[in-house]
Amino acid sequence: MTGLRRVGKTTLIYQIIDELLKKGVAPYHILYFSFDEAKFDLESMISQYELEVLQGNISGRKIFLFLDEIQKLEGWASKIKILYDAHPELKIYLSSSARIKMWKETRESLAGRFFDFLVAPLSFDEYLDFKGIAIDKNREKVFENEIKLNMSSYLASGGFIEALDFDDRTLKRYIRESLLERVVFVDIPQSFKVGMPELLFKLISIAASNTGLYLDFKNLGNDLNIDQRTIASYISYLEYALFCRKLYNYSTNLLTTEKKMKRLYLSNTAFTIAMNQKVELPSVLEQFFVNLLGARFFLRTPQKEEIDIIYTAGNIVLPIEIKIRETITKTDLKPLFRFLERYTLNEALMITLNTEALYESADRKIKAIPYWRYWTISRFLVNMAGDESRNKGP
Repeated sequence: MTGLRRVGKTTLIYQIIDELLKKGVAPYHILYFSFDEAKFDLESMISQYELEVLQGNISGRKIFLFLDEIQKLEGWASKIKILYDAHPELKIYLSSSARIKMWKETRESLAGRFFDFLVAPLSFDEYLDFKGIAIDKNREKVFENEIKLNMSSYLASGGFIEALDFDDRTLKRYIRESLLERVVFVDIPQSFKVGMPELLFKLISIAASNTGLYLDFKNLGNDLNIDQRTIASYISYLEYALFCRKLYNYSTNLLTTEKKMKRLYLSNTAFTIAMNQKVELPSVLEQFFVNLLGARFFLRTPQKEEIDIIYTAGNIVLPIEIKIRETITKTDLKPLFRFLERYTLNEALMITLNTEALYESADRKIKAIPYWRYWTISRFLVNMAGDESRNKGP
C-alpha cells in the first residue's frame, strides 16, 4: 500500500487486523511493526517474534505480517523476497509513504503473488459522504452553490481525513507541520543524503507559487545559486515522497517526449493553498484536475500554443484545457481545434468557470463544462473511454 503521509494507511492496516481477529485468527499469529518508529533488522525481528510471542517457528503456520513504512528498511525488497521464498505460507502486508521504484521488480519476482494499491486522500465523492452532505449528482444545477462551497473546502483540506473539520488556521498549520515539514526534514533525509533539506521546502514553495511550473533546471539553479544537477536531484526526492508529479510535453514519439520541457505540479491542492496565501481559484483547479485525471502530458508548441492536459487512456487521446474565467473567446479555442486537426481527432474538453456550451468547427467539437459539474465531467470521460470509436489516437 503506497500513499502520502496521513492518508490512512496505518488505520487501514489496523482495520484489516481487526477483521482478522473477528474472523478468529489468533492474536499471536499477527505481527505489526512500524519502521517509522524504530530501526530494526528484519531477521532479528522475526527471531524475536518467534521466541517471545509465537514461541515456535513461523514455518508451516499461517502468519499475518504487517510492515509499516517499509521503505525505511534498507534493502527491504530482497529481504522480503527471501522471507517469502522461505515461508510462502506467510501473508505479508507492506506500506510505504514513498514512490517505491522496486514495486515493479518485486511484483515480477513474486510472479503473481504481489498486489499493489494506492491509498489516496478522499475523493470529492468520499469527502461529501464523510461530511454527510447529500447532492443529487444528476441535478447539479439545483445544487450549484452547495457544490461550489463544498468543493472549495475540499480543495483546502486536500481530502486528508484528519483535517476535514479543522478551521483555516489549524488546517494550514497541520499541512505544513504534520505533512510537508515532517517529510522534508525527517523522512527524505532518512532515505537520501540530503545536505540541504531547506532547499526541498523552497522548491515546494516555488511550485506552490507557480502552478504547472516549467522545469528549467539551469534557470532554477541560477535563481537559487545552486547547481542544476542538485536541483534535478532534489525534485526527484520530492517525487519519491509523492509530493509532486511531472507532466511531459506530448508527442507520439516517446523519445522526443522525454527530451522536451516538463511541467511540475504539487500532488495535492492542500499543499498549494497552505504554502501560497495568494493562490487563486484558476490555479488550484488546474492542479486539481491534473491530479484527478492522473495526467501525464501537456502540450506546448514551438509557436507557444498551450493545452493544459493531453489525457490518454488506452487508445483514447483527449485534449483538455482548463479556463476558469468569465468568458471564453475564439482565441481560447484555437489550440484545441488545431490539436484535433493535427491528430485527426473529433472531440476536446474545456473545463470552465460557468460556461456550458458546444463549439463546433467542421466535424470537430469542443465540449465546455463548468468545473462544478464534477459528475458531468466524470460521465463525459467515462463515456469517452468506453467508446473506442471516439478520439482514437495515432
